[in-house]
Amino acid sequence: MTRFSTKDLAFSGYSKTVATNKNHESIDFDYVNKTDEKSVTDFCNSFLENYNVAQTKANFQKVETFLQHPYLENAVYSAHLSDWIASNWIKKII
Repeated sequence: MTRFSTKDLAFSGYSKTVATNKNHESIDFDYVNKTDEKSVTDFCNSFLENYNVAQTKANFQKVETFLQHPYLENAVYSAHLSDWIASNWIKKII
């Protein structure tokens, strides 16, 4: 399994803040912060793995591009983002 890093992101301007959990409370892994480079990187890697998509840099960046789509502007939950991206993967909407 190929794991891409923040260096593989196509877009710049993401926050480099790493969310920490100082209180040791459970972190909501279903939430995707689309302005944070680590969150975006983790989501893109996860999508490629979970949907059995060829793990290429081009596909990694395609997932990232889908996250910027206006339809997903207010979407923040992994399941909704993944479902929409998967259902639109072969369409030319980006």
